[in-house]
Amino acid sequence: MPGKLPDLVFETPVWALWQRLTPLFPGWSLIPSAFVTPGAWTMMGVDFVSGLRRNGSTRKAFELLAGVDAAIFAAIVDLATLNEKRQEHILKAVIIGYLTIPLSVIALLAEIAGDSVSCYAREHTTAIIQWGCVLTAAPAGYFLSHWRSKQIVSVLELIRIERGDVVAKPSGATTED
Repeated sequence: MPGKLPDLVFETPVWALWQRLTPLFPGWSLIPSAFVTPGAWTMMGVDFVSGLRRNGSTRKAFELLAGVDAAIFAAIVDLATLNEKRQEHILKAVIIGYLTIPLSVIALLAEIAGDSVSCYAREHTTAIIQWGCVLTAAPAGYFLSHWRSKQIVSVLELIRIERGDVVAKPSGATTED
């Protein structure tokens, strides 16, 4: 059987750079890094960007994007902005699907047949706890991923500011703004 053909889209300079940038901000590491990164330790007061600038992942992103021309950088900013918007939409859908709807159904059932629901809960406590963990873990995972996507956008904004690049503003703003 012949090997899978490569997807040439992802071999373009923009996609290759994006594929190297995103692993610098893994969602799984958000909770541990909340205790050890400079950005986490400066989340008090009014300056939340100096700590972000000192984070290891931010420094690596600066190194990765140091020699990138304005057009490629603008494309990376656009990808990050699009990614963050998609992450937000998916997070909202997951929260509705995994939390809001099930909790609404449970509340409705408890209102209609409170004694039966209470009896069922007592008899199936372990299963309810397991389902509760599953239904909470998915939104939590998407929340971590969404936070990291916002962090990528923030880091790119820091890079844009330090570069003095007005062309690649993530907000879509122009120099007149």
